[in-house]
Amino acid sequence: MDESIERRSALRFQIALPLLLRWTDSAAHYDTGHCVNIGQGGMFVLADRTPPMGVEVDVEFVLPAFGGVSRPTRLRCIGLVSRLEVCHHLKGFAIAGQFVNQVRPEQPSWGLVGESL
Repeated sequence: MDESIERRSALRFQIALPLLLRWTDSAAHYDTGHCVNIGQGGMFVLADRTPPMGVEVDVEFVLPAFGGVSRPTRLRCIGLVSRLEVCHHLKGFAIAGQFVNQVRPEQPSWGLVGESL
């Protein structure tokens, strides 16, 4: 990719993972999607329904065990929709955000972050 048009401040990794999505605009939405790439500054998601630009999205997913990580780990990313993409039958959106790492133990499973399964 031409570095002059690359705007990301963090490296992204190509990875396909199922996701749980949650956002609120005029109503509360709970949906599923798939991660296409992920990095320290956010991710790109494919989903049947996309939230509007600028809306805060809460994403939860399980990172499978690999290398030095011996067990699958549940992670959570919270960020704003920064870009919408539609190409033929595919819909997607970029989230500019960060991974949350502090969760109160009494929160429901939706909010568990960095928890080994």
